[in-house]
Amino acid sequence: MGSHQLVALLLFAVTSFVLASDPSPLQDFCVAVDEPHNALFVNGKFCKNPALVTADDFTLGGFNIPGNTSNQLGSFVTPANVNQLPGLNTLGISLVRIDYAPYGLNPPHTHPRATEALVVLKGTLYVGFVTSNPDNRLIAKVLNEGDVYTFPEGLIHFQFNIGKTDAVAFAGLGSQNPGVITIANAVFGSDPPISDVVLAKAFQIDEKLVDYLQAQFWPYIN
Repeated sequence: MGSHQLVALLLFAVTSFVLASDPSPLQDFCVAVDEPHNALFVNGKFCKNPALVTADDFTLGGFNIPGNTSNQLGSFVTPANVNQLPGLNTLGISLVRIDYAPYGLNPPHTHPRATEALVVLKGTLYVGFVTSNPDNRLIAKVLNEGDVYTFPEGLIHFQFNIGKTDAVAFAGLGSQNPGVITIANAVFGSDPPISDVVLAKAFQIDEKLVDYLQAQFWPYIN
């Protein structure tokens, strides 16, 4: 084999290795089974017969309607992911509308499967995200109408309406099913609860305070 052929073969092998990877998960987990008849789920959704597809599969109304922000947080998220808009299946994108009452908060949370790009349509928001260990650096900014901000995939982030009027934002996310983990809910509202001893040691607080926090109602954000 000539030197040029060998180099070409090596380049092909390296390129193939770099490009080869498992598909990204589209849900929290997908447990393997040996018997096909027990396989109740796929990584994503089953595909509709293309001959039966209609325009309605790619249409979702109601994004002009404000969400009900009469809750403890003063915010409401209206999602448009594959669960509401079947045509998004396999397309790797979704959308949310977020409404904020004055001083309303979309609390610290993460999207395990998506980067988010948010645009402010109305109001003024204080937004930010925290980098991973060991720096845990807060990167935050005040956004006004027309401003766009990006939250990297998997990082904890938030939005807070610092204005005295309602605010509205739209966000695109890089997954048909980005998922959301609200930090307070996950830590203090898990079912069953995380051990008092574990949380008291992790947060360096008294176990009675852990009990108090676990007894609170943690509103769910989509």
